[in-house]
Amino acid sequence: MSKKRIDRWLPSYIAGTPYRWYRRLRRASTHTHVMFLVCDHFEPRHASRSDAQISARMQAWRDGYAAFQQRCRDEFGMAPLHTWFYPPHHGSEHLASLAAMAYEGMGEVELHYHHDGDTAATLERDLRNTITEYNHWGLLLNSGAVPAASFGFIHGDWALGNSGGGHHCGVNDELTVLKKLGCWADLTMPSGNRCQTRTINAIYYGEGDPHRPNGHDRGVNAAAGKTDTKGLMLIQGPLGVNWRAPSHPRIENASLTTENWGRPDRIRKWLDCHVHVRGRPEWLFIKLHTHGAMERDFDALFGDKAMALHRDLQRQCNDGKRFTLHYVTARQAYNIATAAEHGHAGNPADYLDFRVPAPATRFYSADARHTLLACSASQLRLSEFDGAMAVRIRSQVGPVTQIDGKLTDYEIDTGGQHITLRGSGIVELHVTNGTKLQIVEGASELASVAGVQRLAIDGTCFIKYQKPLT
Repeated sequence: MSKKRIDRWLPSYIAGTPYRWYRRLRRASTHTHVMFLVCDHFEPRHASRSDAQISARMQAWRDGYAAFQQRCRDEFGMAPLHTWFYPPHHGSEHLASLAAMAYEGMGEVELHYHHDGDTAATLERDLRNTITEYNHWGLLLNSGAVPAASFGFIHGDWALGNSGGGHHCGVNDELTVLKKLGCWADLTMPSGNRCQTRTINAIYYGEGDPHRPNGHDRGVNAAAGKTDTKGLMLIQGPLGVNWRAPSHPRIENASLTTENWGRPDRIRKWLDCHVHVRGRPEWLFIKLHTHGAMERDFDALFGDKAMALHRDLQRQCNDGKRFTLHYVTARQAYNIATAAEHGHAGNPADYLDFRVPAPATRFYSADARHTLLACSASQLRLSEFDGAMAVRIRSQVGPVTQIDGKLTDYEIDTGGQHITLRGSGIVELHVTNGTKLQIVEGASELASVAGVQRLAIDGTCFIKYQKPLT
């Protein structure tokens, strides 16, 4: 009991029993949209034995999750999404791979952060440095004419707002620091340990208190028609007692592992916890968490047990009559919750980008450090690549799908149908079928074979292009 701290949350759970029963009865006669998301405390260095094992873990995710998504599309006509909350102490060398996985449609990347003994000032300083480094790989940035830093947050060791008894944090008013730096929501809870809040199974707003820890222990519920609540939104996963678990009753704390995988009895409990925005009960959120970078849990996330979970999710939560299932990222869940606050109803899929725009990685990825100046469906501007190093840029902006070479800057503007390159040596441009490039100045054409245009550039190169006729 002392380890699980049932005393902190069980009274709230018992008090909510009549409401859970009422919602269960109402779900039998109403249509419910279920938002399903997995928030991964993604730590590829954890318990690793070598750099080779770490690299293998990253490759296993890139290959395995893409194949798993395709299995789901083939079987269900839809695929889950993943949200990787990546901590900086696991190294910037993996940021390019994470950006690539996001660009390839597997999910989105947010911030997981471990720290200890901080003040508000040192936390803000170090978080700014971390966010800046992630930004240099296209991460934690909104798309837009002027990309802005934006992120969801999960606290290391669960100790949000110095709730770990003086360990693993140090900053009572952490929520204020996070919001100041562009955090749109915290998704740490539930923890089921001493850091657990008394507020459970809720989407609510917490405020930090400089004078005491765990100021977010209680807060104001997010509610339809109420858009001016102070504080930072906290989106919780289900927490309760699963009386139907195999062998014996178990605490349900939303953790997804191979040992404690997504069994059918757990899905029923996730539904019964009924996490939602008050006044919009027909939009229900199931937020799970995992430490998915380790091999032992691959099966629960993109193996056979994962397929079993999603088959049961489809059966229980996507019957086309009582339930519709939506696979979402953490950012999309936040946007849907915010749309509910603004009074919107109907299909929550209409509000995936309601408040926080799509991340920059929806439009491009690059495998080298850089600065993003603009990123939208019509314009992409990247600068400050190391011109001595070859870079690969992949993009959905305009007809150029991939660029390889030693570049310092790249810009494409679909409105003016022009491309600007700065760099040296041989550069290859992969273009869509039928696209014609016209070199205005600064380069000579070497060859064009199977949609790949090879150029020799020295300095600045200007190119006009003509899209294929449709």
